Order: sequence, then structure tokens, then C-alpha cells
Amino acid sequence: MSEAGPGSNGRTAMALALAGFIPFLALLLWLAGIDDDHPWRAMTIDMLKTYGAVILSFLGGIRWGLATGRDDATTARILLLSTVPSLAGWAALALPDAHAFALLAVAFAAQGAWDQFTVHAGHAPAWFGHLRMRLSLLVVTAMVAAFWLTH
Repeated sequence: MSEAGPGSNGRTAMALALAGFIPFLALLLWLAGIDDDHPWRAMTIDMLKTYGAVILSFLGGIRWGLATGRDDATTARILLLSTVPSLAGWAALALPDAHAFALLAVAFAAQGAWDQFTVHAGHAPAWFGHLRMRLSLLVVTAMVAAFWLTH
């Protein structure tokens, strides 16, 4: 397979996605390691919630992009549903911390499931399904841990 082939794209995407997980991991580890009264605790929580909301918006954008390559009876519905991750992330920013992380965990899990259905329907490459499954598991675990740390 050539460097420009799907294998190369999948490897590049996985490397970038794992790099995108670093802020989740770093903020979660910092949050787990500081006291409840630490002066940076609230900022750490806000940064983690905000990063989650931003990444959810990014995932919604991916859905939008995948849908623009289609022109069938479901395209309008997919375009509409692709806005839900952004709205869920935005709503999470207004919620109390534990509730926000619960919403983010559910939203990331739902997005990951939707991505799997999309791959199985043949509307996204197989490497995308592998990438999204791994990252969904990592991010949902991080959001559940953040829920536990802020509950």
C-alpha cells in the first residue's frame, strides 16, 4: 500500500487522535492529584469540561463532513443530528461539574456508537471505526473518572 493509501491515513489519524487525548489525560491526572481546595481545581475542571465540549463539536463536524458526500433520503437527518454533539457540549458547560461530566460521557459514548454504525453501513473507512472505538473508550473512561472525582 502506498504512503497516500488508507493505511497511511489511518495511522496518521490514530497518531493525531492519540495526541488529542493528551489534554484529557493530563487534566484528569492533575485533577486526581490535587486537593479539593486547591486554587487551580475549578480552572482544571473548567478546562476539562471545555476541552470535552470542543472535541464533541469536532466530532459533530466530522459527521457533517461525512454527510455532505451523500445525497440520499437520510442526508438531511444526518446533517441535523450532526449538530447534537455541539449542543450537548455547550449544554455541559452550563451544568454542575459532575452532571457535565456525566453528559459528556454519554455524548461521547453515543457518538462512538454512531460512528461504528456509520462504518458498518459503508459510509466511513474501517480505520475510522477502529480509531473511534479506541478513542471513545479512552474519553468515556476519562469522563467517568472526572465524574467520580467531582461527585
